[in-house]
Amino acid sequence: MRRMQTFDRSIFGFMLCTLLALLDPIEANAQPQDGTELTIASSRLHFGYEEFDDYGSLLDRDEGFIRGYKIGLNHTSDRWVFAGAFSHHRGDAVYTGQTQTGTPASTGTIEYITDVVLLTEHWPQSDYAIYVGAGHHHWDRDILAGKDANGKSVSGMRECYSWWTNFVGVKSVMYEASSVTWIVDASLRHIHNPTINVTYGQYDTVTMALGEQLGIRLSFPWRYSVNGYSSLNMEPYAESFAFGRSDDTPLTQNGIPAIDPVTGEQQYVHEPSRQTINFGLIFGISQYF
Repeated sequence: MRRMQTFDRSIFGFMLCTLLALLDPIEANAQPQDGTELTIASSRLHFGYEEFDDYGSLLDRDEGFIRGYKIGLNHTSDRWVFAGAFSHHRGDAVYTGQTQTGTPASTGTIEYITDVVLLTEHWPQSDYAIYVGAGHHHWDRDILAGKDANGKSVSGMRECYSWWTNFVGVKSVMYEASSVTWIVDASLRHIHNPTINVTYGQYDTVTMALGEQLGIRLSFPWRYSVNGYSSLNMEPYAESFAFGRSDDTPLTQNGIPAIDPVTGEQQYVHEPSRQTINFGLIFGISQYF
């Protein structure tokens, strides 16, 4: 872990020193200039995830800092911007929750989060823009085996989420000076067709549809123009989204309905409602072609 932190600091320091060494300030302009731009960025995400029972009580929580990267490409022509981005995060989080019987338990999780986004943006004036877009998201949550509060071993499980997002947003210039632009970016997002695949113990993998909800994202992109073609970017952001409870779904073992040995009845499972609140910082460089 210490080695990874040193590596992150070295990369950030190298990027900063390289860009500052090329300083050749120009007049900043929030509206993107015509042309094609490539952005490569490093990301640090504070991941916060919670699940709730049918009465709104907290069941479990994942929390941790996750590292990642982002690659973006956009093309601007006459106040219109067509953009796409790919990002991936991977890291460890602390799981605090309970077993099926309600006994407190804690362990770790490994999170893998991948996002692909496309959007179209228009700048009616030089100081604000509106945009619409869509994205596909995939999240693997690997809950590691651990122990409950009584020292009893608890099995791990793997959850794989995927969903689509439609969103609309607005950008507005907060500050603009020579070579520097600072923007506020707010968007409303609709979670569409969220599903989860759960792999646990001796049971077959089960797929469940989750409830569709709304989400929001707020960010403050900062941009320093190095010269006519390069820039340094930093974007602090926060986002929140949620999934609703799934329907009860039957469990199977090797394709055969799983029967409770005590009651003799079919076993069912459901996924509770959940909410994710993330905070992050993206730091990168952009190059026009």
